[in-house]
Amino acid sequence: MNVKQILNFLDPKYQNLPKINLNKSWKQYEKINIPVFEGEEKEIKKLFPCLGKVDFSGKSGELKEVLCNKQVFWLHGMGEKEKMTNRKIRRLFGKLYLGALAGKPKNIVIYSDPEWLELAGLAIHVAALDTKMFKGKQDKKNAPPEVVLVHKALSDAHLRNIKKGTNAAEAKNLMRILGTIPPNRLSTTVYAEVIKKLAKQWKLKCKQCSKRELQKYELLNAVSLGSVHDSHLLVITIPVKSKVKKETAVIGKGLCFDSGGLIGKQNYMNDMKLDMSGSAAVLGCLLDIVKNKKKLTRTTHFLLPLAENMMGSKAMRTDDVYTTGDGQTVEIKHTDAEGRLVLADAICYAKNNYKNVDEFYTIATLTGSCVVALGDLYTGVICNDEDLSKKITENGKITGDLMHVAPWDLEFDDNNSNFANMANVGEKDRDAGWIKAGLFMYRFVPKKDKKKKITKDAKFCHIDIAGSIDMHEGGKAWRKKGFSSGVAVTFLSEMITK
Repeated sequence: MNVKQILNFLDPKYQNLPKINLNKSWKQYEKINIPVFEGEEKEIKKLFPCLGKVDFSGKSGELKEVLCNKQVFWLHGMGEKEKMTNRKIRRLFGKLYLGALAGKPKNIVIYSDPEWLELAGLAIHVAALDTKMFKGKQDKKNAPPEVVLVHKALSDAHLRNIKKGTNAAEAKNLMRILGTIPPNRLSTTVYAEVIKKLAKQWKLKCKQCSKRELQKYELLNAVSLGSVHDSHLLVITIPVKSKVKKETAVIGKGLCFDSGGLIGKQNYMNDMKLDMSGSAAVLGCLLDIVKNKKKLTRTTHFLLPLAENMMGSKAMRTDDVYTTGDGQTVEIKHTDAEGRLVLADAICYAKNNYKNVDEFYTIATLTGSCVVALGDLYTGVICNDEDLSKKITENGKITGDLMHVAPWDLEFDDNNSNFANMANVGEKDRDAGWIKAGLFMYRFVPKKDKKKKITKDAKFCHIDIAGSIDMHEGGKAWRKKGFSSGVAVTFLSEMITK
């Protein structure tokens, strides 16, 4: 598998995804799925007269099959409409699509509120992504059935909403596919080439930092000392002409494989190819911005630090001390706490080279501690700004990504060392370890400083997707087995665009 093949996998043309069309009429279709809310049974019966005598309440989980005039109607109880969320709507369409495939239909017809079309397009193309794409050429005879969304108010103008949704699905699927590429195929060097090719496709400027330029960033380099593959740092910048001179940095962890270093991972090494998913989420965010023509609020730098944490004879050891890009020193107390090291040096690179950055986002599959705390349901967030924290929660609801913002308290930070400015884990790292990891990185964020003419602390938001990504790729009723969830891609783009 080479760079060209990887890029092909990322192209929807090679993914065997279903076409999604709209129709005002439902009468010509053999089978129709109809979501029904409690209290809206009468309205549904007016739209579908042959359901007039059907007893159906619309309670959540209720399912009824009705045969009427050679048509089959599947009524799906949705519960109370007031409790419906974008997350639930998205999952509904994924479930309906995958559930209908078992009958090998010619088409899959779903009654859809016009307001749901964008979520429908997103959900169906995320649900349809299949690992069969990696097993050779797709057989055109096994093309997926067309999906038809029906509602009397639909018109061709609504196709824009579908396209916006399928663009977002392409962005999420980019993250999911990159995370599935075997680590012997997606080395740091190959991944860097893939990133540069994608940036060129999207007509964005991409800089790959030279080895000489990265010499002073010892943390980033240290993580790859045990690997035959070097660390890399790539930066994609999107300039925005604005009266606002301040800028944003978005940083995604790109660990192409994490063995845990010399400490190892015991029985937890499987699926560590997904440890680059933070960087893949940033790339997905970029694709969503480009394809859906979203407008950034300010000039934004997207930093992608790439490394591989292996067990070679030159690998970093516990007790080693390294100097960061801003001159601080870090004692290594745990070789499997490497993600925060590459992110910290990327923060240093951003503040060293882009002086106007006063807002930092980092995203990573960072800690097992976050998985223990929040499971695979919520994404853990550490944030030092109250208004930004509120925005995080609100945008999570919009995109269907559940966000849990941790309490902000520097008293958690016990990343202390007797021999360096800090250690890479806390003295009691099992206690709130995911919060301490975020606070370790916060140490590198610019703070209020009269001498440097910095008037206030930079905003900082760390997003830990270790649990919510579904690292074991188990699949759900709304997406097929073999891929991660694609969490936080559209959430990131919502956070930094108008």
